[in-house]
Amino acid sequence: MRALHSAGFAVLERLPDPSAFALATSREFDLVGWFASGGLADAETVRHIAEHDVPLIALLSEATPRAVASCLDAGADACLQLDADEIVVVAQAHAVLRRRGLPSTTAMEACGLLQVGDLTVDVDRCEVERDGVFIALTASEFRIVEFMARNAGRVLRPHEILNAVSETYEYLPREAQEVFKVYARRIRRKLEPSEEEPRYLVTVRGFGYRLEGGAPARTRRAPATGHTA
Repeated sequence: MRALHSAGFAVLERLPDPSAFALATSREFDLVGWFASGGLADAETVRHIAEHDVPLIALLSEATPRAVASCLDAGADACLQLDADEIVVVAQAHAVLRRRGLPSTTAMEACGLLQVGDLTVDVDRCEVERDGVFIALTASEFRIVEFMARNAGRVLRPHEILNAVSETYEYLPREAQEVFKVYARRIRRKLEPSEEEPRYLVTVRGFGYRLEGGAPARTRRAPATGHTA
């Protein structure tokens, strides 16, 4: 996770349960990393994920020839041992995306684009699209969404967000909570298909907010590594 974060990937980590499998196969993420021991049961899970045409890296506690062969035969694009060097982890992720014809994080950022699920933030044009549909935001709203897109998947506190996008004023934590509630309502009114069930600007009660890629709430919790920005 540290290696992918440092390379600009937004990463979600979840235990491998049924809801995690549902999100891994939802195709919301550009890349999925799934822990597998190399046994028959794990190989079958890898096979089911691969059948959904999802770029997949099998993560192995011990990358023995038998375990690697089992996962590759099941449809994994690559295999990595969990303690692999960070340089190898990032290079392998980029290689899988490249072979699949998907733009890597570095390539997208070079074009001024931040991708979070089906949300595209065009930094150069100061525009936001949701699944190809233009979303009209004010300058302040765009700066908030851009900052959160650069930190997609992370829980951010209101004063952390506002102070990152404000050039002249420093918000205290308490006042930032009230101010950001106003921004959150305005952004959700424009961004969310349903304000009552936000899928993008998500509240984490007692902590803050995070920007996600638009997955339905019932499948949002997942063990997948999602390449966004």
